[in-house]
Amino acid sequence: MPDGGNEFTLAPEGFHESFCADLPADDAAFYAITQRPLAGIALTEAAPTPAWRSRPAWAVFGTADRCIDPGVHRFSYQRIGATVTEINGASHVVMISHPKDVAEVIMTAIRTLR
Repeated sequence: MPDGGNEFTLAPEGFHESFCADLPADDAAFYAITQRPLAGIALTEAAPTPAWRSRPAWAVFGTADRCIDPGVHRFSYQRIGATVTEINGASHVVMISHPKDVAEVIMTAIRTLR
């Protein structure tokens, strides 16, 4: 990057297996060539006071996520006291591969907060 920072992308040849293994190969190929880079600072920048300290939290993740280990998800979500939904066999893009399940969690959160 012009400011000396780094950006990261996943190699197209490993994208399907590592990012979205539960999607069709044609979809994965499209996502691989249209992916946006992740700014390196996103991995190190400190966040301000997180919302979960004062608000309820919900989380959804796939047990076959190869980008963020499911154990890390479990630890993080337990730490913040989130209501957690694990989708067995889902990849990192659980919201694409299991949209109804994710939408139901969102709707449950909305109903809970009314």
